[in-house]
Amino acid sequence: MGIALTKKELASIAGYTYQRLHTIDMALPEKEKLFVKSEANDKKFDLAIFVQRWVAYNKQAAEEESEELSTIKARHEAVKMQKTQIEVDRLRGEYVSIDELAPVWSQIAATVADRFNNMAMKLAPSLVMIADAEIIEAAIEREVRDALNLLSSMPMPEAEKTAGDSEEADG
Repeated sequence: MGIALTKKELASIAGYTYQRLHTIDMALPEKEKLFVKSEANDKKFDLAIFVQRWVAYNKQAAEEESEELSTIKARHEAVKMQKTQIEVDRLRGEYVSIDELAPVWSQIAATVADRFNNMAMKLAPSLVMIADAEIIEAAIEREVRDALNLLSSMPMPEAEKTAGDSEEADG
């Protein structure tokens, strides 16, 4: 004959509130329930079975947590490897920071925008007396081509210089 205790006494032994153990017990399958009625007393529950099933429940929960932790660690390692690869690629000049590109493209856009914005003012005096549409078209086309050539000839920062600047800032 085993020891029989109330649910509240069993909860006290486990170090949990009765409500928490009741919630856990409700979620368990029938063969794993924590509270099993004692053969001797219908209002109390078997301590031995409770302890065995409580230990099994905690062991399983710890294994699941360990598996989750392993999965999280594996993901973390994969992210660290990606980060390292990106940093290596950046040092090789294969990647450039947005912060490094923004001022360069801003300058390029400003230069080209100025060129196009001033085009009418530049062309108007020379086209005012021309009546031939083909000559006007050729003059406008030449100015547009010059503006686009300016865009294509804008110097880009050297990859080695940008990577060297980053190394100096890091080291």
